[in-house]
Amino acid sequence: MPTAQKVAIVEEYTDKFKKASSIYIANYSGIDVATVTEVRKKFRENDLEYKVLKNRLAKLALHNADVTDMDDYLKGVNTFVLGYDDPVLPAKIFEEFKKKKISLEVKAVLFEGKVFAGKEAQAIAKLPTRDALMSQLLSMLQQPMQKLAATLQSPLQKIAGVLDALKDKKA
Repeated sequence: MPTAQKVAIVEEYTDKFKKASSIYIANYSGIDVATVTEVRKKFRENDLEYKVLKNRLAKLALHNADVTDMDDYLKGVNTFVLGYDDPVLPAKIFEEFKKKKISLEVKAVLFEGKVFAGKEAQAIAKLPTRDALMSQLLSMLQQPMQKLAATLQSPLQKIAGVLDALKDKKA
């Protein structure tokens, strides 16, 4: 019989899994308490949720959220990182930890509705952040307008130059 507390956890994480743009499952075994505290702090600073859930409860919540492709990865000691805004950010943070020799092995990633093996997290980490992509898009949209303005302004400058030359010639 499920307890009320477990039912509440499943309901809470069903909702969170539905809202998340990315879900990362990582193996955190072999990490000391001080390192886990540092990891939690880093994720919290970046508005990401870091949570250790029992695999059975996580599986129920994932299934309730219509995510069934992650069942194979729910073995052993797992932690879940949920990203709501920028799905690339958690992968970048995992790469930072890898450089610091903190052994958080990414097992699987649910990225914008598709499940990838943990090895793909490195490729995801190389993607630009959402803000960088927005900046690139705005730059691309702005560039043709600048060229159009310069093209329209060019004949006017030529006419002004001709009129100045005529004025100088008559003077």
